[in-house]
Amino acid sequence: MVDPAPLPAKPRALTYTEMMNGGRAQIDAEDHARELELKQREATLELQVSHLEQSLNGAEPLR
Repeated sequence: MVDPAPLPAKPRALTYTEMMNGGRAQIDAEDHARELELKQREATLELQVSHLEQSLNGAEPLR
């Protein structure tokens, strides 16, 4: 299986809620790493779903 393109290492922008949550101004490294891992897993799962959909579209219907 081919891995999707690597995700950028730059942290994402904070949401308004995150900025207002206790004066927090930055995402800590652990949260950032967890978010990158989730995005990577999501991309991998989407690729697998796409592959399965293509396989099903090419398969003969069951009788």
